[in-house]
Amino acid sequence: MPTMSEERKKKLGELSVLALISGGHFWSHFFMLAIPSALPLIRAEFAASNVSLGLVIAASALMGAGLQFPMGVLSDRYGAQAFLICGLAVESAAMFAQSFAATVPVMIAIALIGGIADSIFHPADYTILTAKIRPGWLGRAYAVHTFSGFLGFAVAPTAMTFLLAHGSWRHALALAGLAGLAMAVVLFASSRLLKGIAYPHARRADGGASATDKSLMQFLLSPPLLIMFLFYVVATLGSNGLQIFSNSALIELYHIDLVHANTALALFLWGTVIGVLAGGVIADKTRRLDLVAAVCYVLAAALLCAIGMAALPYLATLGALFFTGFMLGAVMPSRDLMVRTVTPPGSIGKAFGYVSSGFAVSGAIGPLVYGTLMDLKLPQMVFFVAAAMTLATIAIALFAERVSRR
Repeated sequence: MPTMSEERKKKLGELSVLALISGGHFWSHFFMLAIPSALPLIRAEFAASNVSLGLVIAASALMGAGLQFPMGVLSDRYGAQAFLICGLAVESAAMFAQSFAATVPVMIAIALIGGIADSIFHPADYTILTAKIRPGWLGRAYAVHTFSGFLGFAVAPTAMTFLLAHGSWRHALALAGLAGLAMAVVLFASSRLLKGIAYPHARRADGGASATDKSLMQFLLSPPLLIMFLFYVVATLGSNGLQIFSNSALIELYHIDLVHANTALALFLWGTVIGVLAGGVIADKTRRLDLVAAVCYVLAAALLCAIGMAALPYLATLGALFFTGFMLGAVMPSRDLMVRTVTPPGSIGKAFGYVSSGFAVSGAIGPLVYGTLMDLKLPQMVFFVAAAMTLATIAIALFAERVSRR
């Protein structure tokens, strides 16, 4: 039985791992909204359409969609430490390079490189957390991990607005890239804490083949994981349009400037951050994801419709966006725990790499759909489509809960 000092040292080690992983996760999400936060200025300099700039966002997401699963396989087999550190370093360097881009096609090419690096985070993060954090803390650890990512989302518009007010969009992107590189240095300096994160080649108790011996198609077509993949895709389609184009849509709907529009976006993201923390507590108290999702998503959809109809004054819209973000965030920790529940032993990185690629799939589709709506001068449809996707997620959540119980 471990002594008090040994137990305290173990807890400190777990908290240190969680802090390091969350720090890298913060910057991976920050970078996703760094360019969208400056989108009107970039569009004006290049005289580009919303769809063409949406391709910059979609290019990164497309690479992430294709590579998250292979990265999960590699993380399970060889350990996630080196992949995680290199991923953050390369993505930060790509963001820094965006500040020198002379044309939109150059930005798209750089975004492809950034997307390759970004594909590493979810499988590597969950591989490390599941291996290093005790089972009784995993719900809260997953919540903190998700919190750190959405904290990056929330900080990005605020920080970028400040940087844009004191310099060009190029300076703002360069500083963001340098900050991410600094975090990569911290991870490298602390890499001993992340060593040895690889799952053994597990065998089933009945002597049969382990999950890692199953064919690739068997794993990919596993009904629980397929449903969770679809859940991630549809749920993210409901939120990424808000993250990328809500500021531009609000400018047209409410005739406000970029600072006020980014303030509204930041409140939506801060609501998500706080909702994730509340969701961590909910995940420890209940496994009824279906009820949690139904209540949260119905309320969020109703508020989004009200915003799209411009039925609320600007100040009330700020409150509605904050509460919408809170409702969407509250579901996330329970969602991640469900993935762990239905994952075969020794396949955590592979499973999270697979279902998390749903984020990237919707990230590739969403900017094109919402960018087209903006180019068609239909800013209200950004909120209506997001509401429709949110409602569609309820049916998937109900089905996912049934499969999870089985």
